[in-house]
Amino acid sequence: MAHDTATKGRHAELIAVTALLANGWTVMEPMVPDAFDLGITRPGWTELKRVQVKSARARNKDGTDWIVVPGAKNNGSVYSKDEADYFIGVHQGVAYMFENREICEYWVKPAELSAKWTKLDASIGNLKLEAI
Repeated sequence: MAHDTATKGRHAELIAVTALLANGWTVMEPMVPDAFDLGITRPGWTELKRVQVKSARARNKDGTDWIVVPGAKNNGSVYSKDEADYFIGVHQGVAYMFENREICEYWVKPAELSAKWTKLDASIGNLKLEAI
C-alpha cells in the first residue's frame, strides 16, 4: 500500500511539473524532504513560490458531486502559508493550481473547476516562454 501511495503521489508531482513547464514556470525540487513539493519561479523573478502537490479525488456529498484536494498533512495540521504558497491538485491527469488558504480541504464542483482553479494545460503545443 505504501508503494502505491508513493507512486501515485510522485505521478501527480510529475504531471504538475510538466504542466508548470508548459506554462512558462521554472521548476525546482528540494534536495531534502520539506513541507513543499516544488519551488517555482519565472524568468526575471527574484522570488520563489512554494507548491504542495496533491491528488484530487471525486466525492459525492448530499447528492452533489465535488472535486476535493486535501490541504492537511498526514498529522492533520494544515499547510501554512509559510510552508506552501500554492497547491496543485491533479484530477484525471490534469493539473489545477490555486492559492493556499490554510484550510484542511479545498472543494469545488466539477462544472466550476476551471473557473475557480487555474487549469495548467500540459500539452507541448501550449508551451509558453513568456511570463503569464
